Amino acid sequence: MARSAHKESDIKIRLENLGTVNRNKVVICNGFGNSVALYFSYETIVAVDGVVSVNDWSKTTGKLLNDLEPDKSRRVQHSEVLEEAQKRINRVVYRKAIKEEAVVKISERKGV
Repeated sequence: MARSAHKESDIKIRLENLGTVNRNKVVICNGFGNSVALYFSYETIVAVDGVVSVNDWSKTTGKLLNDLEPDKSRRVQHSEVLEEAQKRINRVVYRKAIKEEAVVKISERKGV
């Protein structure tokens, strides 16, 4: 079976362990150079690209959160982290489609 050639739109996902079994980072990137980093404590996303949740969990999760953002006043509610994660994942995964859709809308307005 022949391997397909690399495409700019290929999505790559990389898991990085951050020292213990409960601390992990998942990086999703595309061929356009866009990426998003999701930080997990156990199975829960607790941060995304510098947007860090308040600690609604355990001391163990708190240690990861402190490493990611020591200033607790800058942390946000977990629901905001999840919303931001969804937005950033969509930007990485659907970037090409969004760009093409925008071009079509502009063309339609100009009557092209």
